[in-house]
Amino acid sequence: MLYLSRLDLNPRSRQVQAEVRSPYQMHRTLSKAFPEGDDAQQAARCLFRVEEAPQGWRVLVQSRAHPAWDRLTVGEGYWLSAPCVKEFAPRLAVGQTLAFRLRANPTMRRSEKREGRRLGDRIGLYAEAERLGWLERKAAVNGFSLCTVTATDVGQVKCHTQHGPGPAAFSAVQFDGVLCVTDPIALRGSLEIGIGAGKSVGFGLLSLART
Repeated sequence: MLYLSRLDLNPRSRQVQAEVRSPYQMHRTLSKAFPEGDDAQQAARCLFRVEEAPQGWRVLVQSRAHPAWDRLTVGEGYWLSAPCVKEFAPRLAVGQTLAFRLRANPTMRRSEKREGRRLGDRIGLYAEAERLGWLERKAAVNGFSLCTVTATDVGQVKCHTQHGPGPAAFSAVQFDGVLCVTDPIALRGSLEIGIGAGKSVGFGLLSLART
């Protein structure tokens, strides 16, 4: 069982503004809705995506544990409305077609040392053909094939994370289209753990809907 939460945030809140600029800080805020402890946090790890909404910012959160949004330490005026939570138990079958959305950080590992980068460092992909090729490779190992897809450049996301003293830069792209299920078990796994790198800054959440 998965849980989907819809959080409508107030664009006038200074905390919301700061977290939209630095999604890793938003990730830290969202994590407070889940149980503490290593095992519990691993089971409750959430995926999220920030989207613009008519009245402000909307955050979609997917988790394996039921969230307790009242546990968040947020200031007055953070919420536009009360969080909405629903259960999500996808029924997937081979050949099924579904609309999808994925905001991702397409990368590849550098195979040789160059320009001061170490062997194995991740580098962003910026050409549309490279990004679509990345998604096709991810689809092949995550239980689906692509019927139609468009790639929208979202720009770079720069924010501080726990992995370094300076801000990290992530190339961002949003994929929208229609997929065909080829392996329901593998696709279910990709729904639970996400696709690609940068999950702590708002990438990787694969959203599905009926076509």
